Amino acid sequence: MRVFRLVLGVSAAASALGLSGCGGSTRPAPRSASFVLPSSPAVVALAPALYMQLASSSSLFAIRASELAAERAASGSTRLAAQAIIRDQGGVASQLSFAGRRLELLPTAALSAEQSAELDRLRESADFDSDYRRAVGGALSRAYDAHRVFAQSGSSPTLIPVARMAAPVTKRNLDSLGR
Repeated sequence: MRVFRLVLGVSAAASALGLSGCGGSTRPAPRSASFVLPSSPAVVALAPALYMQLASSSSLFAIRASELAAERAASGSTRLAAQAIIRDQGGVASQLSFAGRRLELLPTAALSAEQSAELDRLRESADFDSDYRRAVGGALSRAYDAHRVFAQSGSSPTLIPVARMAAPVTKRNLDSLGR
């Protein structure tokens, strides 16, 4: 049932947003829809624009939240994980941007309303370390799923190597959060 809802969600999002493949316009990727990718990569093939949106918005959120964690985290291990996430997801974002320029499919440069609200909640959190690990862990988990799925079943020869590079990097970041 979860996979069926995801397929419907991806199809509806792709139809509603007019996603049709590798691009051909210079407009940024559309804002993301919130949904979970299935554990079986062969089930759903993400359109390149949807992959770009999911991957880039997750990296951007992880970087911004980790910059906040570098200042606010009480635990040294949380600060170390945040520093690694900033470095690693910055590299992922750079690769997405480079590949996106080749496809005329630019990654997002702004957080979604949901991500902005989550970042605001983190700024006000009384239990910052725990809330940071939960929020960034969720974003990186979605990014990892997107990278893994696209690496195995994506349709863009330009983005597939990026997804193959980004999946283990993002998994390492997830592991550093203690997931």
